[in-house]
Amino acid sequence: MIDDPLPNSWQDLQTGVQRIFRNVGLYADVEVDLETPRGSVNVDVLAVDVRSVDKIRYVVECKNWGSAVPQSVVHSFTTVMQETGANIGLIISKHGLQQGAVRYTQNTNIVGMTYLEFQQRYFEAWWKRYFCPRIGDAADRPLQYVEEFNTDRDNAYERLSRRDQDKFDRLRRANGRPVMFMSMFNYMAVSTVLNTGTMLDVPANLSEFKNHVLAKITPHIEWHCDTFRGLLDIMLEYLADVEADFDALFGGSIFESREPISRVTADGPPLDDGIYHR
Repeated sequence: MIDDPLPNSWQDLQTGVQRIFRNVGLYADVEVDLETPRGSVNVDVLAVDVRSVDKIRYVVECKNWGSAVPQSVVHSFTTVMQETGANIGLIISKHGLQQGAVRYTQNTNIVGMTYLEFQQRYFEAWWKRYFCPRIGDAADRPLQYVEEFNTDRDNAYERLSRRDQDKFDRLRRANGRPVMFMSMFNYMAVSTVLNTGTMLDVPANLSEFKNHVLAKITPHIEWHCDTFRGLLDIMLEYLADVEADFDALFGGSIFESREPISRVTADGPPLDDGIYHR
């Protein structure tokens, strides 16, 4: 799972849905007022796929209730869908829909699901568009310290004292392989050493990824987390720490400062972290 499937409040549920939509490349906002023939209506989350030809609009109702959502809520939501011109409607809740509500949504463009099911629905897109690019980008700078050929690094290395050269060598031996592999995440590729072919498969669950991929890349590290977002945070922290350790040996970065990579779409604003910004 990407995040905790049982958020503490409806606000947490709303912002969690918004964040996942943004991570996969949609524009998304919470508590949005939309005009209808009967006046203004407030929706919990509005998401727009700005890269799609028809700018597909998602309207989301979030219910962090202690019981399943009844059919009456679906009735009201159907009206909102019709009057706002949304393409897809999602009712995301802690315990899903009651049976009558489920039957009512059949053959409609409304889908009811739990927050866990929502995360599962979008996990592959989140993994490919957000998790892997974030890791790959973060590994790009420390990779320059550990890659086989780098003139700037080699020249700076020669100017180090023998003691600092020994420190550098130890850092490189400890972190070279993990950083190299993590840099490949941007290309969804890993070494055949991992026995996963040449592609980094979308993991079925967190334990599988830890045991079958990370255990081979970083056998000296235990990754303590319960969600993939938690794993992303600590992997990014690890890469930042590796870079900082190398920088400290040289009194600062030895590489030219670069602007963050900006991925721009034809119809949307630039992305610096996989999130659309207004």
